[in-house]
Amino acid sequence: MGNKLKRTIFASQETDFVASQSKHHVVKVHSFFPVDRANCKCKQLIFEWNQKLGQATKEVREALLAQTPVLECPAVDKRRMNKYQIICKNCGETQGFCWASNETLRDWVDFHYTQWSKGDFWRGCFTPHISPISQQLCFECCCGQDTRDFRANMTMSQKSAESKEAENAIGREFGRSDSKFLVKRVS
Repeated sequence: MGNKLKRTIFASQETDFVASQSKHHVVKVHSFFPVDRANCKCKQLIFEWNQKLGQATKEVREALLAQTPVLECPAVDKRRMNKYQIICKNCGETQGFCWASNETLRDWVDFHYTQWSKGDFWRGCFTPHISPISQQLCFECCCGQDTRDFRANMTMSQKSAESKEAENAIGREFGRSDSKFLVKRVS
């Protein structure tokens, strides 16, 4: 793993300002809401929290977020699962964390992405994506590493979607030596 950037996603002036004002001159983003399959029962929890946060005053919202660092999906019994960290093999940046039975992540749940910036450009998970066909967890890393599934894309031409899908399918499966992303057990 190295720092092989295929592209640069620049941070905004606001991000640069926030980074310059922070203790370590870094802006870190960890998803508050879990990313899960469309049929997961945590969607109701996410809806309720969106309502609660949207209707709260700034002070109440800040207090709620301070008391609850991240929302965890309550729909699945995780006692037989392990927590995994997903790392881009191209640039070495952590994409996020999820729970699964093994490193293939076939039964993944409760994914939380992570990204960060020194105010210059973004590193980490740019776009978490759930395949609309296989429900597999896919990523677009800020460095350009990409496993997203374009088979159901209706905005691209068929030729472009097929080409992008063929490129992104290479190394998509987790837990294999040819995977674009390393899966590391953390608990």
